[in-house]
Amino acid sequence: ELARTHPNWTTEALWNAYARLKSGSVRQTGGKRALTDLISLVRCVVQLEDELIPYPERVKQRYAQWLDAQSAAGRIFTLEQRRWLDKIVEMVGVNLAITPDDVNAYFFDEGGLVAAKRIFGNTLPALLNELNEVLIV
Repeated sequence: ELARTHPNWTTEALWNAYARLKSGSVRQTGGKRALTDLISLVRCVVQLEDELIPYPERVKQRYAQWLDAQSAAGRIFTLEQRRWLDKIVEMVGVNLAITPDDVNAYFFDEGGLVAAKRIFGNTLPALLNELNEVLIV
């Protein structure tokens, strides 16, 4: 909607404008801004966050904390499960959430939902819900 009504208001332009205003509390990345970075920008402007951090980076931080908590609780993931989880987290950082349909589309070349169910078993729906809750705070 922003791009349609205000073509110059790109995620990149808004991020850079805020960075000029609050340079000491903005974390830049060398990559292209994700649309989800607007969420980080709004959360910082309304003071829900102290530092403006790219949304995908914030999601990765939450993921690391979640993995630590899982490990402390004795929940161990196989290397294959971790590879899928890592890719799911990347997807959430750019797309905001994940559903079974997303798994089917995003992992199509790797077997989609059928492969995910084989790898995670009956826990897949609950796992996706848990990741959505933990990563999207």
